[in-house]
Amino acid sequence: MKVKGFKHIATADTVPRGQGMYIPRSGTGGGGEYGTDITDDLRAFAMTREPVAYRTVFTVAHDIFDNWFKLELEGKEDSDQSENFDQKIQAELTRLNAKQELTRMAVYERGFSWAIIVLGYVDAADSLMEPLTSPQKLQEIKAYSSRQVTLSASDLDTDPNSERYGLPVIYNIRRQGTAAPLKVHYTRVIHIATRLTDESDYIGKSVLDPIWDDLGTLRNIRWGMGQTMYRYGSGFPDITFTGAELDDINDWIDSGAFQNLNARTYFAHSEDQLLEFKGLQGRALDPMNYYLPIMENISCGTGIPLAILRGVQAGALTGSEVNQGEYYGLISDEQTAYEDALRQLIDAIIGFIPDNRRTSPISYKFNWNSGIELSQQEKQAIALQRAQELDFLWNWKTRNEIRAEIDPSLPELSEEDGGKDFKTKGFGTQPFEENMPFDKSQQPNPLEMKQGASYLVTEVKPKEQKHSS
Repeated sequence: MKVKGFKHIATADTVPRGQGMYIPRSGTGGGGEYGTDITDDLRAFAMTREPVAYRTVFTVAHDIFDNWFKLELEGKEDSDQSENFDQKIQAELTRLNAKQELTRMAVYERGFSWAIIVLGYVDAADSLMEPLTSPQKLQEIKAYSSRQVTLSASDLDTDPNSERYGLPVIYNIRRQGTAAPLKVHYTRVIHIATRLTDESDYIGKSVLDPIWDDLGTLRNIRWGMGQTMYRYGSGFPDITFTGAELDDINDWIDSGAFQNLNARTYFAHSEDQLLEFKGLQGRALDPMNYYLPIMENISCGTGIPLAILRGVQAGALTGSEVNQGEYYGLISDEQTAYEDALRQLIDAIIGFIPDNRRTSPISYKFNWNSGIELSQQEKQAIALQRAQELDFLWNWKTRNEIRAEIDPSLPELSEEDGGKDFKTKGFGTQPFEENMPFDKSQQPNPLEMKQGASYLVTEVKPKEQKHSS
């Protein structure tokens, strides 16, 4: 079949339409709008304007893929073969700019509940709307958010006997500068939704939804704190007119002398007038008593330690290590959740690597690089413990066996060079009696060391059985 060529995926178009998270600037009677519907436009606003939402979505998404991963073939003892496999796949992932697109996908999926990665092939189909046909090369990949994709009932599989019943068949992607959407067949799409509920088989939940009301409350508290500082932080002018009548006070007001009174202006007056700036004078509420419970709720809803949400302070080493351990435990869970999508991408890449074209699937696993960097002291302590462990194992393992554990590529030593030696004679496969540190025949019998110790050994005589004729 003739190859038609590469279908360019293009760039999606998104038009923001949200008003932002609600702040009752007219007063407190409006409430916080708890329980109202959350739109993707409001989520997008929060992700870019609300610091905690930004950290929950963007920072976590970057931490998931920043340290990347290595691939290891399962059931293969030859480490060179696994390394060669990993190098080939990593080269293709680099060519496809996979790290950037996967990070974008994580941002979209976390923020808007689901996302897709479109695979741009060189294949024999006439358009992206047709099923993938005789692919020759994976040319590019691109991530899209649910805000950029439109799905109607006609785009879903309605065959009750189909394995994809209820799932999208065609994805409609809005493109910049083009009125008509880009229609893409599902065989060219990786669909990602890691927080599914019983409401849908392909639409998940945003990580912002469980903490949405707390985010709104936190935003209102900060707005109120800012307004308090702006209005009352430097105090407000309090003018006393000694012995003045109401008409005298009105004349002063009409003169314009009080139109711009603040800490950076002046008010000229006689000894009969007194000007003071009066503020809250310690009578304000402590905001931390209200701010901290909100942050704790958000920490509970996101799984991110409170100190990480606020920013770990330098100097508290023990606390920082604990918080980092908890945080990267969360990151590890998120990495595992995305491995299914990664396998779909890597399986698509494997098919175009000449040495890996085969009928049977290749079994491999992900080894994610840790996000916690050990100090030099910790690395030395681990190295010392490993050396002590190998030294202990040498008591019943040969030198060659120990060398193989250290580095399988090390050559075996000959018997003359001590390759079959143990650390201590008397261990391993060598006969114990021949290497006793003392002469067994010269050791005294404990029973003979004490007179009258015959009671330790009791002679048992068999009972006489009576015979009857």
